[in-house]
Amino acid sequence: MPELSAVAVLVLGLLREHPRHPYDVFQTLVERRDTRLVRVNPGAVYHAVERLARDGLVEALGTERSGNRPERTTYRLTDAGRSAYERRLASFLGDDHPVHPVFSVGLAEAVDLPRDVVRDALVRRREREAERLAELESAYTRVRAQGLPRRHLLDVEHDVAHLRHEVEWLDRTVAELDDDALGWDDPFPAAFLEARHRRPAATATSR
Repeated sequence: MPELSAVAVLVLGLLREHPRHPYDVFQTLVERRDTRLVRVNPGAVYHAVERLARDGLVEALGTERSGNRPERTTYRLTDAGRSAYERRLASFLGDDHPVHPVFSVGLAEAVDLPRDVVRDALVRRREREAERLAELESAYTRVRAQGLPRRHLLDVEHDVAHLRHEVEWLDRTVAELDDDALGWDDPFPAAFLEARHRRPAATATSR
């Protein structure tokens, strides 16, 4: 059986609470702001449910129609689905799932751009990330005040911590670019090249 995608895990998690039809799954993901975790739309949810049903991880309970709305099929989690969900969830928490954000590629090659271009791009990123941070902090404070336990918000706490760190790093780096503390237009150090030639076995972090 193929590994469960992040969308499939979120779908199974909601069906673990109680049976739902796919559009209700999507609406709940939006309501809980889980769309910040994965890119998801109604079509992706319907596709995920169809695949889960094909693999025997969910099963249809019945189909109903309300007014002029299209027919909606309600699904529930199977025992196989519960087991697959718990295994994959534990893997998400503890195993290595490498991601390769393009921001890191941009930083690696940033020296090929003029300092003011890099500075403006980082400021643009900083403003967007600071806005996301403020929104998350506000939502976190609101639902905690409403009585939602912290154990249901660990993902939000992690994202807040990550965003705080990134905004702080961006602030520091932009200030260094403004002060030219990075020596952006300085020539590449000849001493580094000489040292590298004397040591044939390059380290993984050398460029």
